[in-house]
Order: sequence, then structure tokens, then C-alpha cells
Amino acid sequence: MSTELNERNEQLRQKLWEKEETERALRLNDVRLDKAQQLARLGSWDWDMVRNAASWSGGLLNILGVDAATFIPTRNAFLEFVHAADREMVENWFNHALAGEPQATIDYRVVLPDGTVKHVLSQIEIEFDDGGRPLMLFGTVLDITARKQVEDALHREKADQAALIKRLEEAHNQLLQSEKMASIGQLAAGVAHEINNPIGFVSANLGSLGKYVEQLFAVLAAYEAVRVQLPADSQAVADVAAAEKEADLAYLKEDIPALLKESLDGITRVRRIVQDLKDFSHVDSGEWQWADLHQGLDSTLNVVNNEIKYKAEVVKEYGDLPRVECLGSQINQVFMNLLVNAAHAIQERGVITVRTGSAGEEVWVEVADTGSGIPPDNLKRIFDPFFTTKPIGKGTGLGLSLSYGIVQKHHGRIEVSSELGKGTTFRVTLPVHCQEPKADN
Repeated sequence: MSTELNERNEQLRQKLWEKEETERALRLNDVRLDKAQQLARLGSWDWDMVRNAASWSGGLLNILGVDAATFIPTRNAFLEFVHAADREMVENWFNHALAGEPQATIDYRVVLPDGTVKHVLSQIEIEFDDGGRPLMLFGTVLDITARKQVEDALHREKADQAALIKRLEEAHNQLLQSEKMASIGQLAAGVAHEINNPIGFVSANLGSLGKYVEQLFAVLAAYEAVRVQLPADSQAVADVAAAEKEADLAYLKEDIPALLKESLDGITRVRRIVQDLKDFSHVDSGEWQWADLHQGLDSTLNVVNNEIKYKAEVVKEYGDLPRVECLGSQINQVFMNLLVNAAHAIQERGVITVRTGSAGEEVWVEVADTGSGIPPDNLKRIFDPFFTTKPIGKGTGLGLSLSYGIVQKHHGRIEVSSELGKGTTFRVTLPVHCQEPKADN
């Protein structure tokens, strides 16, 4: 009798030990689940409609900023968290799901007890009995606030960038239409000043966004490392996988860095155009300086690019040039007039060739086009003020006249040769050294 009693006691102790081990394993799984959901910013819930009992995971309580010890989860309690502007949408979504209609994920806002607004992504799954009555509801709530902030910031930066580029292009058009040389430098200086300031903070914000994205991806990587430790048949694992699939997480990982790179490339483009404008107008100084004419030509070509690119291919045949003592902004304006005139002379697609060279103490720049050419009678008058062969509204007849005056001020020469049907070549020759006092700017 004693032996039988001992055996029963031993069996009872074994069963108690197994029960404790099972409970310990369940508690450990609960901890792992909570940690995984916290790392993933994911919460889950279920509602037993037969017993009218709801259960929320620690991850969901954490997202909503409430204490499990004092909070009672119910359907109405959850709806109280939903932003007032989104509540009707969420209720309709929920009711349609209860009616057995397939429901996609839904994106809405929740308001925490401290007033914080979060963006969340939810999906729902329902078990029905044979009669079509709902028995059990399961749902997930994914906190996508950080992703939304990144996306919104990217959209704002791209919109700001597009607005800046549009303003810059409008300034280019205005610059090209104005042949009054004295106003061009002031216009370019104003554009550069107005655009440089916002470009700075746009560029800085994009850099910060890149760091935020890296941090978000690090959190996701940590979550993925924890998830593999969970049981493969866990409902939470399935919910997380479904949320990832619905959000298309793999695509977001590829697309967000691509969007950042595209925006940074756009900023680089704007910076380059602004710098070309500054180089073109020499806004930093209106004084005689030693200038690199090749740099001036390149800057001017970029400034007038929209005027040329649809009409002609530009061929550069640069020789070796010393730096030239000149008024750089005014010389650039001469280049601009010659390049724009060359583009206007080409009826369809043609070629504009820019050549440079030096001879002794002089340098020369040629702009040649394959346009229609200039009649011999007009060649005699081409530098006269207000003389133009362009249609009314297309030109004032001052561009070449003012260019002639600028070259004369530099003690240089501007010459032209043309053949009808073949094209025109303008050559500007300048002395390397200024030949008079520089007080007259």
C-alpha cells in the first residue's frame, strides 16, 4: 500500500513539474511575442463574440499608450482611440467585415491619451459558424507613423524641389528673353540668392531623412532576427507576415532609398544650375578680373541650354587659352547672344560649334552654326542698333549691337562671315591684358 501511494505521489509530482514547465514555456513565448511586436511596432487583438470577450496584445497596448493593468479592452474602447475624422470609415470597414465581405487593409489615425496622433495600418480576419454567424475576430494594428512621416517629408521635399526648379526655369526664360545687358547680371544674382537659401535646408532635410530611414531599417532587421525564434505556427508570426505582405515591405526597402537618391540628384542639379548662373553673371564682383573663358562658355551654354537643345548639337573645339583680364559677366553676355542667335538661325536640327584659340597676346572665340546664313546686304548692318531680321516679337535688334560695344570696350574685335544656306560664324578676339585703367565698368 505504501509503495502504491509513493508511486502516485511521484506521478503527481511529475505532472505538476510538467505543468510548471508548460506554463513557463507559455510565459516565455508571451514575452517573445510582446518583444517581437514591440520591435515591429505591431499589435494584435481578438474578440470572442460568443462570450463577448476581447483580448489585446501588449504590442497593441503599447501602440495606444495604455496600461494593461487599468485598461479594459472592448470594441467601443478601441473606436474611441480612432481619430474623429476617420471613425466612420473604420466602423464601416468593421461592419462590412462582420457581414462577411472581404476587406483589404485600412490606413487610419489613432489619438493617444496624451494627444499624440499615430498612423496605423489594420487588417481583420473572422471565423464564421456553419450558419454564417461570426464567432471569432482576429486583427492586427501596425504602427506606420514613422513611415508616413518619411513619405510625407519626401513628398514635401520633392514638391519644394519641383517648385524651385520651376522658378529657376522661369528665371532662365526671362533671362533669355531680355537682351538688355545691364539687367542680366542683376537677374542672375537675384535668382542665385533666392534659390541658394532653400536649397541648403532641402539638402540638409534629405540627409536627415536618409539617416531616419537607415534607423527604421535597423529596427526592422532586429524584428526579423527575433521573429525567427518564434514558433512557425504562431498566429502572431502569421499576422506579421500578412502585414509585411500587405505593406509590400520588400518594395518599400528598395523604393525609399531610390526616392531619396532621386531627390538628392535633383538638388545636385539645382545647385549646378545656380552655380552656372553665378559663374555666368559673375555676381560676386563687377570689377575687371582674370577670367577662364572656357568656364564662362560652359556656364553660358548651361544657362541657354533650353534655347539650344531642341535645335542643335553643340560641338566644343577648345584650344589652350590663358586667363584673360576682362569683365567676365559682360563677356559671358556676348557669348549668350552669339549662342542664342546661332540657335535661332537653325530652322530644324543643326550643329553649333564653339572653337577657341590664341595668337600672341590675343585670344579668340568662334561660334559657328549650320543655319540659313545671312544675306550679304544684311552683313553690313548686322551690328547696327535695332537692326534685326527676326519676326516681330522675336528680337529687339540690340543683342549684337550691345555685344559689339562690350567687345569694343575690351579693345577687341567681333567679326562675322556667312554663306546663305550653309551657316554663319562669329569670331570674338580679345587682348589677354586690359589696355586701360579699370575705373569704367
